[in-house]
Amino acid sequence: MMSLHQRFNKALLLTVTLTMLALAPACSSPQMDPTKKTIPTNSDQWQKKLGSTLEQLPESDQQLLSRYMLRMKLSEAYESGAMPRTTIKQALIQQREYERLHPNNPTGKKSPITTNQQTTTVQYPVALLPVKSSDSDSLNQVKLQFMLSNHGKVAIQSFKGTLTMQDTTLKQAKSFNVPLTQFDPPIRPEQSGKIIIESSIEDINVMRAIKNTKDMTIQIEEGTLVLEDGQKIEFGQSLVK
Repeated sequence: MMSLHQRFNKALLLTVTLTMLALAPACSSPQMDPTKKTIPTNSDQWQKKLGSTLEQLPESDQQLLSRYMLRMKLSEAYESGAMPRTTIKQALIQQREYERLHPNNPTGKKSPITTNQQTTTVQYPVALLPVKSSDSDSLNQVKLQFMLSNHGKVAIQSFKGTLTMQDTTLKQAKSFNVPLTQFDPPIRPEQSGKIIIESSIEDINVMRAIKNTKDMTIQIEEGTLVLEDGQKIEFGQSLVK
């Protein structure tokens, strides 16, 4: 016959065994897929809420997600309650597609040199030198000389793009295509360089305007400036690409 002490030990052992059996399914169940976790709409909570989850991802996905969050932060897309929650899986898919379309700018970081057309116009203004011609000159082919000024901090090495001429005497702007022009020597800061092109001009009003440039403005409508240190400045439609 078992003593009171033996019966107590047996009951305790049974209790422990049942407890372990009850816990066993929970311990053996797979962990939640970290990619199903949602990204908080408040970017200030990212580090606190996603720190441990980020560590569960492969190294490549960690870096991809970090670039996604940096891109969202730079674009101010994520603010408290600003947009619906996105899962980590969705964020990784979006970032892969973004980097496929923008391989040279994975975080969407804006150029430190220029952020909009107005800034570039101020830093790199263009002017047209008055065209001197006689009445006997043909209107079909005219040599135009533009002066590109550099108010930036790095020398300009080359330019290619489209210049647009506006004048109070013209009903619509006139555009000129500029082939790749290498500046030798490069245009140093606070200096100017010439862009020379041949253009066919049959409109008499345009010809009158380029002979008297007093009320004329020239803008870089679209194109690329390459600086001496290798940086590229995009204008117009190129900013959207």
